Amino acid sequence: MAEMRIPDLSDDEKSRPYARYYYREPARVADDVLSAIESGPIDPADALPFERKNGLLDPGYHAKETGYCFLPDGSCYVAVLTRMPGVTGEMLDWWFSWHALENLRYKIWYPGSHTGIGVKERARLEDASIPFRERYWNTTHYPAEDIGIGTDVLSITFVPPMEFGFDTARFKEARVATAICTRVGSVTKRAEHTDMCHLVREAGAGVEMRSRFLIGRKMKVKMFSEQSPVNRIVNTKFMRKIFIPPETPQEMARHCAQEYSNLAEILPELFNDYS
Repeated sequence: MAEMRIPDLSDDEKSRPYARYYYREPARVADDVLSAIESGPIDPADALPFERKNGLLDPGYHAKETGYCFLPDGSCYVAVLTRMPGVTGEMLDWWFSWHALENLRYKIWYPGSHTGIGVKERARLEDASIPFRERYWNTTHYPAEDIGIGTDVLSITFVPPMEFGFDTARFKEARVATAICTRVGSVTKRAEHTDMCHLVREAGAGVEMRSRFLIGRKMKVKMFSEQSPVNRIVNTKFMRKIFIPPETPQEMARHCAQEYSNLAEILPELFNDYS
């Protein structure tokens, strides 16, 4: 991954005990994952359609666990496999209920790329009577980040896996440790554009995260209804080509691989100290 110059922290941020994570070297992305990303787009036939997401619950692996491509309808697909030794589903659920409460917590995840965050339902994330997993369900986070195509303020709405369309009755047999499911949009562009999930299953002495992004599958300009002429036009191949920069899928794959490699490295220690 390319080196990134990171801005210094404020004196107040430096005084916080977990500021030390901000100045660590980025985690090393696994060679096979990096090679898959840098080798060019995959065949669209190897992409997992949104409607077949429950294929992630089948045993084994898909033909392309890491890769990216544009699909025939002009939307794009990204898949990334991240191995996380020493990490559990509980740790990941705690992370998603914890990091959005403070800018520095988000910054240490991917220094230089993650620059700030807010959340609408702060009280829910802080409610100790709710299990970690359920605290972030039905909440919306507003991270400022740059995946490689310029900084944007996103809106990430977390939905329960069953509402996303997963067959949760199969989770136990599939050794699912957790499933993080979201609908992603842009605050600055006032639009929704991506379905994203991280299906996490037990693997040896840890877990493996199988991330999937469907960018542009279902785009929506928020000020108009889904069935409005504007949103019908937006969801055409021609308009997707206009709205989705051509470098988006590869940059998204690189970003995902790096940020979750970073998280795999620091999460066990953070969970032990702050959960």
